[in-house]
Amino acid sequence: MAVIAVAALAVSGCSEAEPEATISTVDTEADIDCTTDLLACARASTLGDLVPTETTKATGEPIKLGMINQENTPAGSFPELSAAANAGIAFINEQLGGVDGRPIELEVCNTKFSPEGSTTCAQQFSEAAMPVVLGGIDIFGNGVDTLEANNIPFVGGIPVSAQSVENANSFQFSGGTWGAAIAFAEYASTELKAERIAILYGEFGPIVQGAEYAETVAARHGVETQMVPYPIVATDLSSQANAAVSADPDAIIVLAADTACKPAMDALHASGTDAAIFYVGACAAPAIIDSVDPDASEGAYFNVEGPIDQSDPTPDTTFYSAVVNEYGDGLNPIGAGTVSFRSLMNLYVVLRELGADGITAEAITTTFEAKVDAPSFMGHDYTCDQQQLEGLPAMCSPQQILGQVKDGELGQVSDWIDVGAIYAG
Repeated sequence: MAVIAVAALAVSGCSEAEPEATISTVDTEADIDCTTDLLACARASTLGDLVPTETTKATGEPIKLGMINQENTPAGSFPELSAAANAGIAFINEQLGGVDGRPIELEVCNTKFSPEGSTTCAQQFSEAAMPVVLGGIDIFGNGVDTLEANNIPFVGGIPVSAQSVENANSFQFSGGTWGAAIAFAEYASTELKAERIAILYGEFGPIVQGAEYAETVAARHGVETQMVPYPIVATDLSSQANAAVSADPDAIIVLAADTACKPAMDALHASGTDAAIFYVGACAAPAIIDSVDPDASEGAYFNVEGPIDQSDPTPDTTFYSAVVNEYGDGLNPIGAGTVSFRSLMNLYVVLRELGADGITAEAITTTFEAKVDAPSFMGHDYTCDQQQLEGLPAMCSPQQILGQVKDGELGQVSDWIDVGAIYAG
């Protein structure tokens, strides 16, 4: 049962829908073919100012970074997160010259789905005096505590644990379940004029907290809410779906992901409800959408953390897909790897600002803390002042965009939603 629970929980932190896997031209003054000129493609992206005029290979003593991730376990394995980070590092080392000519070397530590494993990874990196540790997925979060005790910053990944969003040494570029829940409640209340909302959520700490955030936002608008919890190990949500529709809600917010997505979609479709339904973006994964009746997802809303336009991807998205195609060793660019790649690129900008000789844990922490409206790779500009979302000081850019499925296609229906400002009232 625990194995099923963790498999469901881990991806619930991956709250955003996946990008279109597109490698095409970048819309600049002169179109750039990213399949043949990856360096020029990078120059059109957020990294533009850091890109040399010609390919530069890094040599010399490596700059070592750590990464904590959960891999190779039946309780949920997420190697795409470390694979995406390694693809980005390969490009940085092979074409951008690393940092001042020195290559970056990433050491990935597998928690193997245990709190002890999380702590062991962090202790290993602390003993090695790593200047920074990247996040992947770590359900337990104990390692973040250990890193904080050793004054080592923990950067990005998919925020799942309480420590990843609450600890002062953590810097996150995703709103997780919390950001999604707030955006859903705000949109349903203000744009759809809902009078009653049902919130269907898994009984796991961070997801429960996300549901409570949504309830608070709805209540401020005078909207009646019905809280419908379900056991995180449940594979049939029929009774919970029936409970959610029993009060004839105008909108239903579903805080479930991965293994719970299909059961939720099937159950709510079978209920015959005509309520607007909101799912976290991870439920928009092609494998999930393809597994349900097309009518089950038609009209549904999903959260994303970047603009939606599959016909005209942003330069960042195009560059990401091109890097994964070149250096990803078969990695599918559609997936959660987008989040770890974003974190790596935001960190790389900081490393370049500091220079190879200035990279220390203290300097990285201080630099991130000073960031205000800094460009984020494939995401909303970020500010790491610990004030972006009340109660979750590690959130640097929790903003969300909502999309809706129409005729089988996900189209954007909102601009950026500042969930931190909304929750602050």
